[in-house]
Amino acid sequence: MLALISVGEAAARKDSDSVASLQVSAGDVITSRDGEKWALVKVLAVDTWPDGSRVAHCMTFKSVPEKPSLGAATVSDVLIWHAPINAASFQEGWELLGNQQAKPEEMAGFLEYLKLQDFPRYLEVSGQDAKELISRANRHYQTANQLAEQGKKIESIAEYTQAIELFPLFFEAIDNRAFTHMELGDYAAALEGFEQSLAVNPDGVSAFFSKGECLMKLGRLSDAEAVFEQGLRRFPSQQSMFSDFLARARRLKSGG
Repeated sequence: MLALISVGEAAARKDSDSVASLQVSAGDVITSRDGEKWALVKVLAVDTWPDGSRVAHCMTFKSVPEKPSLGAATVSDVLIWHAPINAASFQEGWELLGNQQAKPEEMAGFLEYLKLQDFPRYLEVSGQDAKELISRANRHYQTANQLAEQGKKIESIAEYTQAIELFPLFFEAIDNRAFTHMELGDYAAALEGFEQSLAVNPDGVSAFFSKGECLMKLGRLSDAEAVFEQGLRRFPSQQSMFSDFLARARRLKSGG
């Protein structure tokens, strides 16, 4: 027997089907009931990976007690400025409120993510000129070098930092800032810097070796020993340097 449904039930089913098959796009403002409150999310961009999966770069807002409207995305309190979320997770239980192109100030978190993860795309999305930006970074770098030579180490660190903020792939500036931290005896900050440098330039022998030195200074002798052992294998042309410091780490570790 054919089951009959009311107009209201049909509309509810239609809404449910549209929610279940939601495919988010850039600018979409979506909501979902979360217990007694409503979650609110704005999609800033969507990327499709080679395997067909999609990631939505989202700005999330604090939950609200009543179902939000499209305009709520412009007045609600931001919870997270950028969060990469599997787009498939929005297919069920989420409702599209409408689409609003992201304002420049709303893109700040996404742009910071791109700056660190995909610098060429950061330049494209932010509309900046690569040569001009790198030129500005290099001016800060040269100023930092001059200040360091003058013994103005704190000031030089500030200039290196400005260069790095402009151009996060500037591993020479990252290295020099870390070396300056070492000269000031701040080995924890220096270690963090050398690890940052190696994330950008994995084959940086100076950063790799100096990472081991910092670990020694911090009393992390087993970690330092592991770095120098790895350095012997990775950088055979610097074998004597790594073997010398490996021996030192082992002597210190044994109490010698």
